[in-house]
Amino acid sequence: MFLLALALACTGADKTDDSTTDDSVPADTDPGVGILALTFNIDEDHRAVMEEPCVGSFYGTIWRGDEVTGAGPDDGAVGLEDVFVETVDLTSGGPTTVLYTTGELPGIEVVILGFLDSDANSTEEGRRPDNKDPVTLPNDNDFDVVADTTTEAEVYFGLLNP
Repeated sequence: MFLLALALACTGADKTDDSTTDDSVPADTDPGVGILALTFNIDEDHRAVMEEPCVGSFYGTIWRGDEVTGAGPDDGAVGLEDVFVETVDLTSGGPTTVLYTTGELPGIEVVILGFLDSDANSTEEGRRPDNKDPVTLPNDNDFDVVADTTTEAEVYFGLLNP
């Protein structure tokens, strides 16, 4: 809203210099759409201290990057796509093969937040990680969706839920 007001203020009748106006780029450019092919990986130190094998279902959501801070999604943010992968097996170390391919996403920066239900006790009513479930962190899981391209993105578990 502020930018709209600023733009309107700059187009007032008392404007005398048009030399700095660039009309060659539309204000609302279409970012196009792209697809992410998701692999999964975990910090080796976290995997080594887990109480159960590092395997389970992944529950997550893809968010607009501009609606996520280091603390998670902004209030009122709406996810672009929910992600469910029935079995993610990270017991052998290293990233998995592609286990999930998204639908079309806008060609913007996105953040994938979620968790690995390594003890298979998450319920539909309370879809949250519990003690020692691997979770993703916003700063580790931001990706650029490239228009007209399928981009591989590694979802990284950088923390065990306290």
